[in-house]
Amino acid sequence: MESRSAIRAKGKPACAQAEELFGGSDMDAVKLYLEATMGTKDDDALGDDKNEKLQAYLENIGDVNFYTYTALMVIDPEAGFETIRSQMKMILLPMFQLLVPFGMSWFFFVTQDMIADNGWCSNHDGYIFRFSGFVCFMYSGWQIIDGSNDAAAKFYLRQAVEHWALTGSTFSWRAIWMFNVGIGSQQICSVLILVLTYITFTTQCDTPLDLLMNCVAVNFVLDIDSEWMGDKQQGKSADSAVCLFKYWRDDEVSDGVTTDYPFLRRNAVRYLDTIMFLGDTTIWFLAYALVVSWTFCPASW
Repeated sequence: MESRSAIRAKGKPACAQAEELFGGSDMDAVKLYLEATMGTKDDDALGDDKNEKLQAYLENIGDVNFYTYTALMVIDPEAGFETIRSQMKMILLPMFQLLVPFGMSWFFFVTQDMIADNGWCSNHDGYIFRFSGFVCFMYSGWQIIDGSNDAAAKFYLRQAVEHWALTGSTFSWRAIWMFNVGIGSQQICSVLILVLTYITFTTQCDTPLDLLMNCVAVNFVLDIDSEWMGDKQQGKSADSAVCLFKYWRDDEVSDGVTTDYPFLRRNAVRYLDTIMFLGDTTIWFLAYALVVSWTFCPASW
């Protein structure tokens, strides 16, 4: 790994050296990179509103959902939940978004023996019924595809992975798992809701109105993590984003750069991009596959 002086000698900006620094142990080079991309503690004298690097960082985030809010409240040592109800929501949210759709799918598919009682396809093959179902299911699929793609959470996760690749710090490692749990829960919820929509459209709907009502009811589950976020929670999230930025900029390399897991750290960002692509592609493919399958599946099956 090149030294700080060697990087300067090349005449390249430090940010161009990011991938070369992943998995390394040159603390001086990492500090130079952080100075180039995030600034220094002296920038705080200007005020947060006039700190261009901080403002550019915040512009990439936008509004967050409750999973990301929860992660920020846990990671930020200066933040925290103000009420017991907010803490209980951490438990209730995954129960609502994961256990409820899974339980409903299990009930209709296994307990009520969907295949023996109904078959794989809807028993109604009228053009109006199937067209109405197609429109409702396509709307549901698009909502799920968009809802599972949380830009703020992915931005935080990528930042955490990049900083862990640079420094190997336990702080960033913890942040990776916190943000990853939120993204993973949303994507699993998306898959469960798509499957549940197919099952309810097939077994519980006899009229176009049934299709519409079940479409709205099932899709509501995916929106709960956004419904629980008010202006106060968004404000606290923004404050924690500033604290996280300053910690990564100032404090993370204070204890030096670890030499642990060099291969994993060197390839961490590439692994993350691959996993995110596979997750998004799976949901996209499943959504369209189920829409087409339900719409054209023969009633005799």
